Amino acid sequence: MNAPARPGWLYRTETLGTTIVVLMIGAMVLWFKSAERETRVVFVISVAVLLYAAGLVVLARRSNPATVAWWPFAAAGVVAGGVAELINARLLLSRESVAAAVTGLVIGTAHWVALRTWLRLTGRHAGQ
Repeated sequence: MNAPARPGWLYRTETLGTTIVVLMIGAMVLWFKSAERETRVVFVISVAVLLYAAGLVVLARRSNPATVAWWPFAAAGVVAGGVAELINARLLLSRESVAAAVTGLVIGTAHWVALRTWLRLTGRHAGQ
């Protein structure tokens, strides 16, 4: 039985580079927030960063290998933002939960746009 094709773009240098940039931005936020607020925020943002990276890999492996699909980036961002806010709010749903999920969606979409742009600029296609 043939294993389903995995997206080649997931294992490319461009994907690694854009993911590192997203994680570095998260690390900068961690550093800033830890100096400004309580250290629990560091834990919350760390969970979000790790959940985003792991979610992206798991979801992207299930996407169409011929294209760089938007939905794994968006879903990973929404889940990471939503879970982080649930932890931050001590498992209570609030208006901030929606804002955190939307923020995750924006970050995931920005990551997707950056990756697609980088692939175009380097003259590579998603399936290569």
